[in-house]
Amino acid sequence: SSAALRPSLDGPTWTRTHKAPEASARTMDGCGGDGRRPRAVFMAFGTHGDVFPIAALAAAFANDQQQYTVVFITHSAHQSLSTHLAVSKVRYMPVASPPALASEQLDNISYDSVQSNAGPESFSRRKEIIQTEHRKACLASVEEVFGNDPSIHSDFIVINFFALEGCHLAELFQVKCIIAAPYFLPYSAPSSFERQFKQSFPLLYKSAGLTLPIGCGRFSWKVGDCGEMIA
Repeated sequence: SSAALRPSLDGPTWTRTHKAPEASARTMDGCGGDGRRPRAVFMAFGTHGDVFPIAALAAAFANDQQQYTVVFITHSAHQSLSTHLAVSKVRYMPVASPPALASEQLDNISYDSVQSNAGPESFSRRKEIIQTEHRKACLASVEEVFGNDPSIHSDFIVINFFALEGCHLAELFQVKCIIAAPYFLPYSAPSSFERQFKQSFPLLYKSAGLTLPIGCGRFSWKVGDCGEMIA
C-alpha cells in the first residue's frame, strides 16, 4: 500500500535560523523600502494531478505579474516541470521527499536519518522520519527565498492541500498564505472523510468548524469558518 506524505498542522513548532524582523520594520506597500521585488512562493506536494495545476498557476502568475520573484517548491520527482517553469522565469526548488510512499520504497530513500537507523522499523515510524526531513527541507527552501529581509505586503505563499506546512511557514515569515485547489470535484466527500480528518488534524478540524452534508447536492465539500476546506 502507499500513502501521501500528508503534513500535520498539529506538528512541532517551526523556528527559523535567522531572527524574524520586527513587525514595525515591515513595509506595507507593494515593494520593499530598498526597492526589493515582492516574492511569491508556490508550494505543492503530491502526485502529478496534485502538483501540475499549481505549477500552471505559478507560471501564469509569473507571466502576468512580472514585478514578482516567483518560486515553485515541490518534490524532486517532478524535475520535468523545471524547464516549463523556467520559460516563465519561475525558479524551481526541489525537495527530496517522494510524492507518495510505499513500504517497499523505503530502502530507496536517501535521507541520512533513515539510512542510519539499523534494525527493522515500522512503516509508520520510518514515514514519520521522512516527514520530519521533508519539513526541514521546506523550511530551508522558504528561508532561502525570504532570508532575513523584512516581509512586505505583497509577499505571499500559495499551497495545495498536501503542502499544509506552508501555513506554518507563512506565519513564521509573516506573509499571507493562500490555499489553492484548482480541481473539479463532481462528487461528495466519502462517508469516512470527516472522521478521518478529525482524527488526523484535530486542531484544524476544531478551527474549521467542519460540517459535511454528505449527498446534499452535487458539491458537498463545505468550507469552514477559516476557509481551510475544499468547496
